[in-house]
Amino acid sequence: MRGICIRSLRIVLIEIITVMCLLLSGCWDRTEINDLALITASSYDTAPGGKLQYSVQILVPSGGSKGGQGGAAAPKKNFIVETAVGIDPGDAEKNVQNKFPRRLFRGHRRVIILGEELAKQGIDIMLDSIGRDPQNRLRTNVVVAKGQKGYDLLKTEYPIERIPTEAMREMAVLGVGIDANIHDMLIAASSKGMQPIALAIEKTKGEEGFKTTGLALFNDLKLAGYLDAEKTEGYLWIMGKQKNGIIATEVPRYDGVVRVNIKGQDARVIPKFKGKTPYILVEITGSGSIYGNSTKLDLSVPDNINIVQKAIIERIRKQVENTIASVQKEVGTDVFCFGMAFHQFKPCEWKKLEKQWDDIFPYLKVYISVDFKIKTSGMSGPPLYLKKDEIKK
Repeated sequence: MRGICIRSLRIVLIEIITVMCLLLSGCWDRTEINDLALITASSYDTAPGGKLQYSVQILVPSGGSKGGQGGAAAPKKNFIVETAVGIDPGDAEKNVQNKFPRRLFRGHRRVIILGEELAKQGIDIMLDSIGRDPQNRLRTNVVVAKGQKGYDLLKTEYPIERIPTEAMREMAVLGVGIDANIHDMLIAASSKGMQPIALAIEKTKGEEGFKTTGLALFNDLKLAGYLDAEKTEGYLWIMGKQKNGIIATEVPRYDGVVRVNIKGQDARVIPKFKGKTPYILVEITGSGSIYGNSTKLDLSVPDNINIVQKAIIERIRKQVENTIASVQKEVGTDVFCFGMAFHQFKPCEWKKLEKQWDDIFPYLKVYISVDFKIKTSGMSGPPLYLKKDEIKK
């Protein structure tokens, strides 16, 4: 009986000790928010002697305003920028960390800026460094500082955003319509028949802020060239990413411009052969509604809608053809994933083309098929300011 009591007492004591250990242990590896410096954006640039310059934009905790002259409150800057040089990304990041009393935290980083010179030399080491560290978010947007260093763009303020690089991210999604990020670049770089792209941004001359200028195109992880805003739209049509936006076109024989709000779009890239010669067929489909009409056409009339549809289709076709011709002649890198289409749908033939694809792509024949439907003409057919006898039914 006594032995049973002793065993029961031991069990109770063990349970009490276990509970006390759980309550007293705490989080041995916890990090308080006050111990972190939150990186909102960073940039990579070349530095003298073959080294790399790494810069970070750090969010400044809100703590009121600084006192200005005469006791007036002066607005406090919402971020600071610090930079350091190293032999590689890891070394440069360590040297930046040495300048801060808090641990740098990249989990909130939204944008990575590549200086143009670094992008031309190659971004392979930078991508490897980012991809290996679990603290880095692969959905972080990537932009190229066109014609300048990434550091110069990183420290540029933007009038209507507390954090300037947040404006870059919004420009990518809302403006250009391409959310190019680290994940996409790694996929494109490691896939057959694909090449990475990034948003191109430059500082606004003579003004505060910056603007998007189109796309930066890469070949073998080196900057190969740019697409302007017009050709970027052509790229979006080919890739099936022109999901929303406005397309405007003049209507032949009818003075004025019709603007259409794009409601949906898709594209198919079909690899084909004529004998042993490869070529590509791009089938583009889309739909939209009339957003503006400065012609004298009554767009409530089906025949007039057909006239506008033909004009829109021709506008899209020319835009796409000009984009492809520009990339083939001036850049020579397959950012349209034409090679990927052969790899996926013609794998046997692709094995023969793969090693020569860089030489084949600039001369590859591409045929364009466009089908665009206007679903609605808006609240009225003709422009509201026209007299009845001026309207063309």
